[in-house]
Amino acid sequence: MAYNKSKAKGSAYEQKIAILLSKEFDVEFRRVPLSGAIDYLKGDIWTPHDTAWWPYCIECKHYKEIQWNNLLTSKTTNIFGFWEQTLREAGVMKKKPLLLFRWDRSKDFAAYDDDTEVEDYVEISSFGHKFKIARLEDWIKAVKKADKLPKYREDK
Repeated sequence: MAYNKSKAKGSAYEQKIAILLSKEFDVEFRRVPLSGAIDYLKGDIWTPHDTAWWPYCIECKHYKEIQWNNLLTSKTTNIFGFWEQTLREAGVMKKKPLLLFRWDRSKDFAAYDDDTEVEDYVEISSFGHKFKIARLEDWIKAVKKADKLPKYREDK
């Protein structure tokens, strides 16, 4: 089987995010087994010991570049495709959509559509899509500050 560089890049990014979220929220996050091929388990990252605890379905994307220039002029920007996939998978999981993404040599970003109050964000409302984008580190701080997550219990 041939080595797929982009698949390896995506897998490495998912692992990086799982480690970061585990550290930040003091709960184990892992990559979803079989890359979302299981009918009832969608997204890229999950909390295997208590899937109900985490309210988001996480989709991760690491691409060479993200097409920002077409947000208002074309439906072909890849960010919309990423968001649509995140919405579909969140619907299956009955969770809130959370798209975590980056492009080469960029910081990590979070796209979300709930009432998480991040100080600095960009709101996208274009071609029927509506969501916010913030730096991932700022989104994590806002979620922790809002303290809206249920208390995690290891004894489940």
